[in-house]
Amino acid sequence: MIRHDGGLTLVGPAANVCVGCAETARLAEAPPNAQLKGLTAPAFRPLVAALENHEHDTVIAIRTDLGLVSTHRIRPGTCCAPAAEPHENTKTPNGELRTPNKTAALKDAVVDFRHGPITALYRTGNLPLATVTAELDSHTAGYGRTTSFEQAERVAIFEAIERLNGMRPRRPATHEASFAELGPEALDPERLGLNDFGDTYHPGLRMRWAEGWSYTREKPILVPEQVAYWAAYTPPEQRFVHETSNGCGLGNSLTEAVLHGLFEVAERDAFLMAWYGQTPLTRIKLPADRLLHHLADRLAELGYELLFLNATNDLGIPAVLTLARTTRPGLPQAFFAAGASPDPTKALQSAAVEVAVDVEAFADRARENPENYSRERLLQLFEDPAQVRSMDDHVAVNTLPEARERYANLVSEEPLQALPDQRTHTDLRELLDRYTQDLAAKDLELIAVDQSDPHTVNTLGLHSAKVVVPGTLPMTFGHLHRRTGLPRLNLRAGHPHPFP
Repeated sequence: MIRHDGGLTLVGPAANVCVGCAETARLAEAPPNAQLKGLTAPAFRPLVAALENHEHDTVIAIRTDLGLVSTHRIRPGTCCAPAAEPHENTKTPNGELRTPNKTAALKDAVVDFRHGPITALYRTGNLPLATVTAELDSHTAGYGRTTSFEQAERVAIFEAIERLNGMRPRRPATHEASFAELGPEALDPERLGLNDFGDTYHPGLRMRWAEGWSYTREKPILVPEQVAYWAAYTPPEQRFVHETSNGCGLGNSLTEAVLHGLFEVAERDAFLMAWYGQTPLTRIKLPADRLLHHLADRLAELGYELLFLNATNDLGIPAVLTLARTTRPGLPQAFFAAGASPDPTKALQSAAVEVAVDVEAFADRARENPENYSRERLLQLFEDPAQVRSMDDHVAVNTLPEARERYANLVSEEPLQALPDQRTHTDLRELLDRYTQDLAAKDLELIAVDQSDPHTVNTLGLHSAKVVVPGTLPMTFGHLHRRTGLPRLNLRAGHPHPFP
């Protein structure tokens, strides 16, 4: 139970969780050159001996070179986590879309600079809203953007947990098979839409599968692991799509997580269907909401007009596309975002917050990496879409004045409309069943993979799900990774999308 890494001595844990879980968590956050070797400095040996004999469920870290001592709570790994105790309280009076989560010690449970899973929380105060980043690693984080830092911190932590649970399975599937071997018990990958990146797919391609549930057919279904978890390790010869966190949801019950995953599926599908189909969208009449008008005023001060467009399509879930545009020389010309929810105000707020923050954060990104945002490079991306490979590329290339033609037809001249309110439910399961039936009437199947981690279920009451609706357009980044060949898609323009 004692490990050494140079001047660092680690003692414990001695109860409830094993050393293996502790070291797996630490080394996941440690520099690549971390080594398990060394000796305790003589002056600290009595302290180490006393701590070694004390039963505790934390790791005590002693920096013998600096004389610093810290304690770290350990999140049980696969071998130590008890079975999950599901929470299925789905009653929601007044049409609410979430049941209460009363976890008070949320930060203490998941934030630890040495063992993670969230290693740091960063506040940003120069944006139109209080913004918090919950860092999982140097490439992945959760974000909270609200009217207070306290609330933004909580949202950022929730999003980080959602992303962590959606990245890879706790126990990677060991069984490999092809769709040709599995047949009807599995999801046919061709229903997901293939792409230039996945042109090697054929029904005999062997791959790993995750267990899912078809809410439409009320029976189990196998889902390709690389689709069920967006960062699952997939051997190159098995990969046929480039998956993102599209359709991942978090909730205080599995039903709630699936619903919010479905809302994200609807949001991304509505955005891409309008973009690729060049669909004229009607402007939305804004409700008397202070946040929406604050963000519109803030962008107006910066020289942008903020438009709210009704992108609701055949899925039937109210969806909003926001466009912040300007013709002022020297400014990035356009930014986009989207939101979807049965609550029209929440859909509008989600889309408005995303686009407003992106307008102001773009300047910071350009200052930090000027070579990536130079006009010369962006013009190359504009002329050769195959070079559009990252999320930032998708946004940046569409800020060019030359890109205006790509979205010129998105704004309809029809009179303003109000976005409908679909909250007539008193139970989230009632709402999920309604959407499942609506999708089935359009020959669309609702499938979900339970990504819940037993530890976050038991300690935080949080469930995670990945929602897949074959036939809808999922968000992808890298223009060559876009999905094509879907019956619902009327492809009139193939320009790289501008989704952030």
